[in-house]
Amino acid sequence: MKAKARDSCREMFSKLGILTLYSQYIFSIFMFVIRHKDIFTVNKELHKINTWHKLDLHVPLTNLTKVQKGVYYSGVTLFNSLPLGIKEVANNTNKFKHEFKKFLLKTPFYSVEEYMKKDAIYDR
Repeated sequence: MKAKARDSCREMFSKLGILTLYSQYIFSIFMFVIRHKDIFTVNKELHKINTWHKLDLHVPLTNLTKVQKGVYYSGVTLFNSLPLGIKEVANNTNKFKHEFKKFLLKTPFYSVEEYMKKDAIYDR
């Protein structure tokens, strides 16, 4: 694959099947969340009302920046911004891993903020 010096690398990451550094970071946080599901509370466990956010993780109330930058809080906020199609397969670790990696390869991210501001561009 030939690329010019001023070409964007986003397409190259997708074509070569390589995750960007931030995509790898986000993927690692999600693997922590999926492997330690028992320490997180899902919204549908707190109340029995069938809402749009029933598959989201409950966000802990905290004002401490140290806690908010930690893997637990970051994992919850990142997980809650996932497309619904991927959240639905979160109980199956292998399928989740495959679907989420496919999503990250389709849309390479250059920052965590870029991931959080993404539109619903994932189609199953």
